[in-house]
Amino acid sequence: MARISIKSIVFIFALSVFIFPLQAQRHINNERHYWYTLETGKKLFREGSYGDALIAFHDARNDRREMYSMMERDLIMLFSLPEVRRMNDSLGLIENYIAERRQLNAAAALNELYYRVGRERLHNSAQSALEYLDHLKSYPEADYWIGETYRLMGENEIALRQFNETLLNSDRMENPAFVVEIRYKIAGIEHLRRRYNEMERQLQSILERDTLWMQDDNSFVREAMNRTIDTSGVNRFLQMYRYKNSETEKAHRLLGEYFYVSGRHGKAVPHFIFAFLIQNTTIIDEITAEHFDFKFTNLENLMTALARRNDLKDYMKETAYYKTVYYLAAALYATGKENPARELWTFLAGYGDSGEWQGRARAQLRSPFIETPQEIP
Repeated sequence: MARISIKSIVFIFALSVFIFPLQAQRHINNERHYWYTLETGKKLFREGSYGDALIAFHDARNDRREMYSMMERDLIMLFSLPEVRRMNDSLGLIENYIAERRQLNAAAALNELYYRVGRERLHNSAQSALEYLDHLKSYPEADYWIGETYRLMGENEIALRQFNETLLNSDRMENPAFVVEIRYKIAGIEHLRRRYNEMERQLQSILERDTLWMQDDNSFVREAMNRTIDTSGVNRFLQMYRYKNSETEKAHRLLGEYFYVSGRHGKAVPHFIFAFLIQNTTIIDEITAEHFDFKFTNLENLMTALARRNDLKDYMKETAYYKTVYYLAAALYATGKENPARELWTFLAGYGDSGEWQGRARAQLRSPFIETPQEIP
């Protein structure tokens, strides 16, 4: 059996007694400080106190930057010692030195770094440790909330700069999926600024998260969907296909509208089909979860099944369900698919809850027409 040296025992004892508890405590205290300030800002934001919220978000960002700057200084001071420089960038040797000399500030900095980044990503390099600490100074969550506050205050230029800054540091966000929300906000601002190419770019970036859309390089699935709608009708299409991707539904819907009103009807159709399919899949799944014996047959029986589901009615408003149905029909008609277009317009015309889209559908049924391309509203 291998013998454990006295030096090893001393090292392990020092590491466990002096470093880990103090490192953990320092990490908890520092994180609570900037995190709590950010949460305070969110509360003020929800209450409509935008000025105070901005102050809190800036404070949270500054607190985090100062925390990691302090840790960076602690490590730089340690790494600058002559005896440490002779360790040739070896983080393992430096850790031994930290434990033996009880360099508690440096130990706390490394522990925070291991927690946030992971030991393996540093490749046993002190220089890498400093580089990662520098990266951690940014606080993209605070940048986002600063941008969102300015957006609601009508300062779109400032908001856009903050959102773009957030995207640059998105790899450091605790919830990377939040990037989708940021891109939607940027697309909304670019829409208001009438920079439609940039709006489209942001929405197309969101669709990179739509697995089915991105994997369908040769449009095989899209063509199959289109063919089913054309030859078998919309109701048969919804019996055959299910697809649920709540993150990208809005991007498909907005791109469908964008391409339609700019006269590119062929490009609008597949986006409207995906938005329509995602919306109906969500509704059908929710109804089936409550009534396991429900079976979709047509849009009319689906509307009957959700009659008392106010949550689903709210979802339909949120996703502009009836508008999507109308413009899917309009895009289909504009590309020569009159039968499924009429099927969708007939559904809207007979369903009172569809509001203005009922009247517009009835007008189309009386005398179908392709709406004049226009500037994006």
